[in-house]
Amino acid sequence: MTKVSAVLLPPHHEYTGNLLWDASDVIGRETEIGESINQLRGLGYWASAFPEGDGVTFTEDSGRKDTDELARDVKSSFDWLNISVDLSKMNQEAPKRSPIATLGFEDPIKLEKSEVALTQLEGAIDLFLNGKRLSSITLAAAADGVFAGLLKQKEKKSAAEETWSSIEKARENTGLNIAGDRTRKDAFNEWNWHQNRLKHHDQRDDEWIEMNVFDHAYYAIKRALADAEKLGLVPQNHFLFEKWLFENIFT
Repeated sequence: MTKVSAVLLPPHHEYTGNLLWDASDVIGRETEIGESINQLRGLGYWASAFPEGDGVTFTEDSGRKDTDELARDVKSSFDWLNISVDLSKMNQEAPKRSPIATLGFEDPIKLEKSEVALTQLEGAIDLFLNGKRLSSITLAAAADGVFAGLLKQKEKKSAAEETWSSIEKARENTGLNIAGDRTRKDAFNEWNWHQNRLKHHDQRDDEWIEMNVFDHAYYAIKRALADAEKLGLVPQNHFLFEKWLFENIFT
């Protein structure tokens, strides 16, 4: 099938990125659009289709990827498109905005990203222990997104990256088709699928989601804990989480 022409406008200043095409060119390709959006989300992006059907808007959660990396991710996710990149807006002067109004109840503070993520992880554990596990998934995933970004900045692998590297090494050493015919992209899409469904919704998404909330909350917290440990960070309530698991699951 002939590829559809599209234009990629990378994120610039405070504006989100846009991937634009002619709506008439994608009639009947709703499934492909939805699958491509899910692939992009699996790579750590927020993405949503325009209701007019003429494109997708997106942002990259970690904020660490440069324009070339963004373009590669978008092109790999939307491989049925022939994408050209428009950089004309990148060099434009940032628009001048009036200051955002404040309620004045508290003064602004400067936060270290690692401490933000650690606080989020501690909140996720508190929610888990209090039975509010659906919310704990999103908070733990947000924390791990920051931890993974910090690890990448330090040229270290996240727990998910190490898991996939182990799968690839085992494939090479044994010749076995471990994890089936999954690619790295497939695996990360599967690992992130439910947490992305909990954070995002567009007109092509189903209004229902079926999942094992307990399992996904457990794994979201464990992944975040593993990446926090790689950065030398330990949440204050880590012991309470492990104690609860020992008393309720592993005895």
